[in-house]
Amino acid sequence: MSVSYGFDAGVITVRLSGTYETGDVRDALSAALADPRCDDANGLLFDVRGSRALAQRTAAEVRAMAQFIAMHADRFHRRLALLADSDAAFGLMRLGAVTVEQQGVETSVFRNLRDAEHWLLPGERA
Repeated sequence: MSVSYGFDAGVITVRLSGTYETGDVRDALSAALADPRCDDANGLLFDVRGSRALAQRTAAEVRAMAQFIAMHADRFHRRLALLADSDAAFGLMRLGAVTVEQQGVETSVFRNLRDAEHWLLPGERA
């Protein structure tokens, strides 16, 4: 499986790399949310920079994943940073961001990890 999660400075990071199924993403996010370290989470960083599978996803699949993320938004203080480095991935993450924002989740899409982390850190955002 090419989907993993970790915790750093109160942020849950879900990394998607290589090829994977959408069920793998749901499983990894569910495992992260069930992890005791999630109790102190201040945000979720969804990093798709290494994904080769994202380009194969339909708009409907992206929206469905965004809705799944939004269903659990209280677990990460309703703050989501999406990280993409290609134009295609950035566009798909913007589509997902719109869907999540409609559910009251503060969301932003980034191309740079440092900017995404800065935006998520408590007290650091402008």
